[in-house]
Amino acid sequence: MSTQALQILQEPRAVQPPIVTVLPPPMPPSLPALRNIVNLPNGVVDFDRSEIRHHTGERDELSVREAELLRYLAANTDRAVSRDEILQHVWHLDPRRLVTRTIDMHIANLRDKLRDVPGDPKVIFTVRGCGYKFAPRDAR
Repeated sequence: MSTQALQILQEPRAVQPPIVTVLPPPMPPSLPALRNIVNLPNGVVDFDRSEIRHHTGERDELSVREAELLRYLAANTDRAVSRDEILQHVWHLDPRRLVTRTIDMHIANLRDKLRDVPGDPKVIFTVRGCGYKFAPRDAR
């Protein structure tokens, strides 16, 4: 074999990196089915549009996580939902040995968008030592 042929055989080939397509995550199966419009004391939540429409005509957009959290709370109306349960079913995290205030922050953001006064809530109630509860059906 010639030296030129040996050089060609010994040169490393360029390796092409694989093409990776990033798809949005599917809707988690643990989120319960719920109608796409939920009535509120001062408006409606439209989950198809990820927004809250107030009776005044104003609209507030919901982030994906806010919509998932609100959907989960609304699907579990009339019972307190613990932070651990929310972490498991909305965030898909194991709550053991996990300390986070993210749920409280999201609840505060939701209350602002819902125009829910923390001292006199109409939609999301804090159940001390238990978690959060969505307004009873008869209050909506």
